[in-house]
Amino acid sequence: MMNQAPPPGHQQQSPPGRTAQQAKVIARCAIWFLFISGFLLWPYQPSQAAQTPAVVQMPSSASNIIQAASEHSYPPFCVVTDNNQADGFSVELLRAALQAMHKEVTFRVGPWAEIKQDLAEGRIQALPLVGRTLEREDLYDFTFPYLTLHGTILVRDSETSIQSLADLRGKQVAVMDGDNAEEFLQRMQLEARVVTTETFEVALRQLAAGQHDAVVIQKLLSLQLMKQLEITNLKSVGPPLQEFVQSFCFAVTKGAHTLLSTLNEGLSIVFADGTFNRLRVKWFAPIEAMEHQRSRIVIGGDSNYPPYEFLDESGQPSGYNVDLTRAVAKELGIDIEIRLGPWAEIRDALEQGKVDLIQGMFYSAERESTYAFSTGHSVVNHVIVGRTNTLLPQSLAELSDRSIAVMDGDILQALAVKQGFADQLNLVKSQEDALRLVAEGTTEFALVAKLPAFYWIHQHRWQNLQVGSQSLISPEYCYAALHGKDRLVRLFSAGLANAKGTGQYREIYAKWLGIYEAPTISWREVLKYSLFTTGPILILLGGSVLWSRTLRQRVTQRTKELQAEVAERQQGELEIRAKNTELDKKNAELERFAYTVSHDLKSPLVTLKSFLGFVEKDLQSGDRERVANDLRFMHSAIDKMNQLLGDLLHFSQTGWQGASSEKVSFRAVVSQALSLLAGPIRKAGVQVSVAEEAIQFCGDQTRLIQIWQNLIDNAVKYRCPDATWPKSIPLVQVGVDTSGKEPTFFVRDNGIGIEPKFQNKIFGLFNQLDPKVDGSGVGLALVARIVELYDGKIWVDSKGCGHGTCFRFTLPGALKDSAKDLNKAFSATSD
Repeated sequence: MMNQAPPPGHQQQSPPGRTAQQAKVIARCAIWFLFISGFLLWPYQPSQAAQTPAVVQMPSSASNIIQAASEHSYPPFCVVTDNNQADGFSVELLRAALQAMHKEVTFRVGPWAEIKQDLAEGRIQALPLVGRTLEREDLYDFTFPYLTLHGTILVRDSETSIQSLADLRGKQVAVMDGDNAEEFLQRMQLEARVVTTETFEVALRQLAAGQHDAVVIQKLLSLQLMKQLEITNLKSVGPPLQEFVQSFCFAVTKGAHTLLSTLNEGLSIVFADGTFNRLRVKWFAPIEAMEHQRSRIVIGGDSNYPPYEFLDESGQPSGYNVDLTRAVAKELGIDIEIRLGPWAEIRDALEQGKVDLIQGMFYSAERESTYAFSTGHSVVNHVIVGRTNTLLPQSLAELSDRSIAVMDGDILQALAVKQGFADQLNLVKSQEDALRLVAEGTTEFALVAKLPAFYWIHQHRWQNLQVGSQSLISPEYCYAALHGKDRLVRLFSAGLANAKGTGQYREIYAKWLGIYEAPTISWREVLKYSLFTTGPILILLGGSVLWSRTLRQRVTQRTKELQAEVAERQQGELEIRAKNTELDKKNAELERFAYTVSHDLKSPLVTLKSFLGFVEKDLQSGDRERVANDLRFMHSAIDKMNQLLGDLLHFSQTGWQGASSEKVSFRAVVSQALSLLAGPIRKAGVQVSVAEEAIQFCGDQTRLIQIWQNLIDNAVKYRCPDATWPKSIPLVQVGVDTSGKEPTFFVRDNGIGIEPKFQNKIFGLFNQLDPKVDGSGVGLALVARIVELYDGKIWVDSKGCGHGTCFRFTLPGALKDSAKDLNKAFSATSD
């Protein structure tokens, strides 16, 4: 006889359930509670006029409508409908973020080159999809990234000579005009012939027709365009381009800080409420599923694990897992075959590649090294089952010297072995067999999942078995596949999220599992819970009645207070604007800091995680040389993380209140800075000359030394022996220009120079123009902050590459004799 789960609502099964009569009692209590609440509150509802203070006015509809634009063809992010309306993932996301902040948005459609210029010149207020790059920082302000993706190289199927970026040298490469891909290729200096097209659609059509050698494009976009254009003779080559990372953001006009804050908050809301995941599944899942639509995906499961998965009387797959998998596959539009069998055979089939995905596997840290897991679709409690005439243990520790039945390959087997019970285990093929051994008296106890235990006890009418109430473990039940098919797991995670959003998941859960998990509620418990809930609520209702009687008086009083506050705010408008300017500056610094932490600090962690896996494999294979190489990479990542964190701490501490103040000479400050850099200067063969100036400072000696130390160190790192001033050896000049109203200090070198377009960016946190040079990009930001503490300014003079660099700065606050003024500056900065 095939296994069949009991129908929902079956009244003869052993799991306890709430009776219909008890449910009616609860419903009646709820109805009476709502009636009493309405009766008590209705007479005291204040009028609409009383609830709205006269001075509070809703903003005009025009101020609530944001003007935005979307490009013609960048699917699935930005597309145009048949009636010429903007649509796509990024368009919907911007609309949802603004809706969460009670604002509306209108879109017009145009070419990318046109709409990005409109935003830069203020003709529109926002764009839904802009890749954040250093080159664009001067043009726009960006929200935090909502999506980070890598690029790829597209070639014709017949192309075999191009497999990586290096192979593009001398080749003709097409990109969309003004896209991140064009900026990326310019930065990489690959010596490729870059050709721009109006859209990527044009680039792909031309490549497929035999023009160009390759197209550099974001991979998700390439899949969508090839599907949309029905192009079948192109392929993606090589691994994802790690150097071409696109961090997609909303962009606003430079300086639009209020709108930027609104969008950041709206984005946070749509991330938290699930809207982002729903939109991602809607727009991306069909594209990611394209790779799996050409062939059927085989989904494996246990044939004897009801009510989760089993074979029904006709031998067909049935159960909670089966219905859920079919719902997910329908959401994704993919073809699946569900194959159920003995658990050990299904796991072997997965290892052999005969099964692509398992629809129900319990997550554990040990298993994660072998399998990729989706988000959990349920949580399963595991318990001890024994005979009714036996005192039932409540933990594994109490099973010492007892005989135990457990399913071979089950997560409980691994747990029992880990705790030293391997010699006591009786391994069986299914949890049904484990329960049968206990019922027959062959084994004392069984370790099983709780719901399958209830099912089999009811099915076989095993009256002599009792199920433990204390859960041993409650692992997540997930989709799982071998590493290497992680994208398939992510695809099913996305489909699962969509099934939850549409309500299908809740229906399936209630059908198969709800009847087992409903708690028993007695008449006494109904009365107790009613008193506990309605008593405090009635007290609150009484208080609300008293409160409502005085509401009008309080509203009138508050209205007068608001009017007074508005008048006061108008009088102090200039002061508020000044504070807002400072706040905007700090917000911008905070946004860059958050962006940097999410991007720069993540890289060493990714390296560590990757090489931990390599170390494990190399240890298993006994390759000591590769293990040593892996460890060198890991040490390098740790050193990089340590340097970043140390520099961040150092940077954040600059400006603390209570900095020391002492008199020190210009010559002493520069001499100490040079002594700290003696090693790098000697190693690089740099000659440093220092002007003889009798200037005295009054300030924090450590902070002052850091100015010259970082500027001289910067000159040493970016030296250029072939520079034009003079040509023989690297030189650094440290001096003071006293010809103006106040002394101007300078550090001049004959190094590689700085292009004019980058000169206003170098003082930003982590803005390192040459990533090959050792450092974290904090030095110049630290110098700028210290100079500001002394009421000074810093700027850079350079004619560009090969013409050297001269940093100039003033320190009026350090030239004062009053330590009181200095401490005041430090205190204000730390506030």
